[in-house]
Formats: sequence, C-alpha cells, structure tokens
Amino acid sequence: MEVEIRYHPSADQLEVVTAIDESLADLLPLARLHGALAEDVTTWSSIEDMGLFSISLSEELGGSGLGAAEEALIVVGLGRQLAAPSVLATIGAAQAVSASGSVDIRGTRVAAAYRRGDRIILVDDAAADRVLLREADGAALYAMDACQAKPLEDRLWLSGLSELAISGEPLARLDHSQLLRLRLIDAAALAGIAKAALDMGVAYAGIREQFGRAIGSFQAVKHHCANMAISARCARDQVSFAAVALDDDREDAELQVECALFVAGTAALENAGKNIQIHGGIGFSDEADPHLLIKRAQVLIATAGGLEAANTRIANAKAGW
Repeated sequence: MEVEIRYHPSADQLEVVTAIDESLADLLPLARLHGALAEDVTTWSSIEDMGLFSISLSEELGGSGLGAAEEALIVVGLGRQLAAPSVLATIGAAQAVSASGSVDIRGTRVAAAYRRGDRIILVDDAAADRVLLREADGAALYAMDACQAKPLEDRLWLSGLSELAISGEPLARLDHSQLLRLRLIDAAALAGIAKAALDMGVAYAGIREQFGRAIGSFQAVKHHCANMAISARCARDQVSFAAVALDDDREDAELQVECALFVAGTAALENAGKNIQIHGGIGFSDEADPHLLIKRAQVLIATAGGLEAANTRIANAKAGW
C-alpha cells in the first residue's frame, strides 16, 4: 500500500488556528511592550483561558490533545505578537508534565532560563513560580523557590535578565523527544517574528514618502521586501514540515526540527534587521516598534542555545540519518 507523505498541515489544522490568531492580535498589541516587559495578569489569564498553555497535553491531563502541527501554528501567532518568553516557556513546560506525572503546571507561570558557559541567565518574570532551564543537551523544570537571582540587565534586550543560582533537584527533566518539541516551539516563535518584521516593513514602505513617492516603489526597498517575504515563507514552511514530521513520527523528524530552528532563527534576525533599515532613522528610536522585534529574536535564540549549536546538531543529525 502506498504511504501518504504530508508536507504541510491539513486544512482542518489551519482552520483551528485562524480564530486564535485573530484573538492574539487584539490581546497582544506590540504597543504594550513600550510600557511593560512581561504580560500583565489580565493578559496572562486570557491566554490561559484560551487553553494555550496546555495545547499538547492529553485530555486526561486537562489539555487540548492537539499535535505538534497545531501547536506550532499557534506559537507562530504568539511569536508574531512578540509574546513574552515566559509564555513560550509555560507552553514548553507542558512537556515536563508528560515527562513526570507528579508535575502539574495548571495555574503556574514558568520563566525561561538558559545556561551560558558557567552562568545561568534568567529571563525575568516577577510572577513566575517555576523555571524552565535550557542547557546544551537537555532541559529541566525547577521550582522558583529553589533559585536565587542577581539582576544583570533590565532594559537593553526587551527583557529583564538575571544571573541565576539553582539548588536542589529539578521537578522534571525532558527526554530527547520532548526536547525536540521544545525546540520546535522556539522555531515557531522565531518564524512568527520573521513574519511580523515582513508585515511591518512592507506597511511602512507603503506609507513613507521620499522625493514625492512611497519608498516601497524604489528598487532597493522592493528587494528588501522580496527577500524578507522569501525568508518568512521558508521559515514558516520549514516549521510546518518539521511539525508534520514529528506528528507522523518520520525518521528525519529530528533533522527537520533542527533545520526549522536554524532557518527560522536566521529569518527572524535578518528580517528584523531589514525592517529597521526600511524604517531608516526612526527604526533605531526607542519609541518605534522595529527594535522590539530584533531584541525579542535575540533573546529567544539565546534561550534556545544559539544558531551555531543548532547548525552543529543539523550536521550530526544529517550524518546519522
């Protein structure tokens, strides 16, 4: 019997996320980030009510029971609205629930942290009661009361950063397959940022005039917009294919996920940079939105371990495939 091979989410899966995307656009306007770095209580509660923190949990565990494809598409929407790293970490912590039946994340808020050399960097969220620590070859969930934080930076990267000291054992550790799902979440959020940068750049190019013409009519700006569109589409398609590969348990699923993280991370950085160029001098100002995208992309990439590490894993995965 011929085996069907899927390369994209189905029409039904795409339909599931359409209404969610519309709600997220209203719930998470980019303008909010000029006043606060983390999501406020009301916004967090709304995200929780939408069921986004338990997308992949089985119905028996109180979740939606959706697959990687649906989760990735929803997270693309969160990335497009620059959802706080703690939102993504809380979604990712659902993998720890499936890793340990004794862990319950319902009603909790999970902060993101990553190891850089001998230091652990926490992306601050004052309301968080747990921490998802990312390391080169794993991830683990800790209780916040087992951590001590020393502030490092509270403005430069659109997130407060602290150096973290952790004592005691983790509540749960993620295995290899669960770590892949976590990296797919990273890739999806970065693909969303790439699309947000494209949309912002194209919109500005259509209204900003120079020499009596919209700057979008100039060839150099057209080339930037075209390249951004290609990058954003490649990022989303690779993320979608990686999600399908995970759902279908393909032999190359690991390779596809690592490629998705590298492609989406590269697209997010490049598109955010081109968006700033299109905006000109205003793109560098604190009052404008373009700098928000590149700062959020940098933090998410750092949390995911960096693109160089992803590139190395791609080489290793390809060698073993």
